[in-house]
Amino acid sequence: PFKEAWRNYMSQSHAARFLVVVGLGTAGFQMQDILLEPYGGEILGLSVSATTTLTALLAGGTLASLALAAWWLNRGGNPYRLSALGALIGIGAFTAVILAAPMDSALLFRIGATCIGFGTGFFAVGTLIAAMSRENGGQSGIALGAWGAVQATALGLGIILGGVIRDIVNAMTSRELLGPSLTGPEIGYAVVYHIEIVLLLATLVAIGPLVRSKSVSREQSSSRFGMADFPG
Repeated sequence: PFKEAWRNYMSQSHAARFLVVVGLGTAGFQMQDILLEPYGGEILGLSVSATTTLTALLAGGTLASLALAAWWLNRGGNPYRLSALGALIGIGAFTAVILAAPMDSALLFRIGATCIGFGTGFFAVGTLIAAMSRENGGQSGIALGAWGAVQATALGLGIILGGVIRDIVNAMTSRELLGPSLTGPEIGYAVVYHIEIVLLLATLVAIGPLVRSKSVSREQSSSRFGMADFPG
């Protein structure tokens, strides 16, 4: 009885931590969703056509990461490690986007945008496969449903908060409420990007025990993966 109770407790603890990871990571990547193009136009002075290409760069990074993730997972890669790698790439990507403004570098900005897509793909695939791997006890369907619900909620809230925080901070800087040295329109964007970095760091902290756990067996983590595995 004690072993069974302990096993149930660890299973529930693992599931709760996993959902925290999904929520934090998804919000961390998606707060920039409606800010990336305005940032390029307003702060870096990019043309409309140049900012439009950012969506293509973001999508291209995501597609490339999906192909690489399939290669990784089909060779027995750990999906939690893949998600953690995605979060690490995201931290570097947002750092590049932040530095693009003071360095006035459109190239650095484009690299950052591409890497955001790359990190997002790794994180999404890793958490999806981790949810699909919870097959013991018939938990796969429940885990997939929870993954989808948490991801959708965090995505929506992240996008809304990103825009609201940018507007609030810029309203404060326009009145010099943050001091005379923090008055540019780039401050609002930078605050959002820094928050995303903090969220991704928190994601790495939360996912650490999952990476070291034995919850995803080698057989499950090495199951073949392709685009058809994404839920519709």
